[in-house]
Amino acid sequence: MLQAYLTYTQLCFFRSSVKNASGSTATLVLVLLLFALTTFLRFELSPVEHDPVNYYSKTLVIFVVFNVFMYLALVYKKSQNRYRKVLSTFIGTRTLIDLFMIIVLFVSSADEQLHSVLIAIVVIWRMCIVGYILKDALNVLLPTGILISIVFTIISIEVANLSVGIAMTPEQVPTSE
Repeated sequence: MLQAYLTYTQLCFFRSSVKNASGSTATLVLVLLLFALTTFLRFELSPVEHDPVNYYSKTLVIFVVFNVFMYLALVYKKSQNRYRKVLSTFIGTRTLIDLFMIIVLFVSSADEQLHSVLIAIVVIWRMCIVGYILKDALNVLLPTGILISIVFTIISIEVANLSVGIAMTPEQVPTSE
């Protein structure tokens, strides 16, 4: 598992590939558990989020819709056999970004401007990471992967807002999936 997170860390800095990720069931279960834990911690440590049902429902809808789009894109490119590795990298890198977001919450809690700037940087970084993963998974150029990442994220957030309710503020929005 340590090797899997080393790969995810390298992916966060654009130094690895989806091919190097583990798509095993054990890895997927563990990264899903860690994703659930970091999602819980982000909610508990958030100074603005107070409705757990709304937060977790939106997180779940965004995660599911994003992954359905990702799977459909892989089917379109006739690469659905890569899905487990791609899913593993999305969730694994997401847990690392969530841990970083928790640190941002602690560091910038007193200064709202600093908090907003750090959140924006992390969101942009996350979109680039997802674009980098999609570049490998779909065999497209990096700008195309980033554009697909942004489109999938916007659609996922809108579906969540339509299905669950009230719009999230930027620091509440899960940064992917």
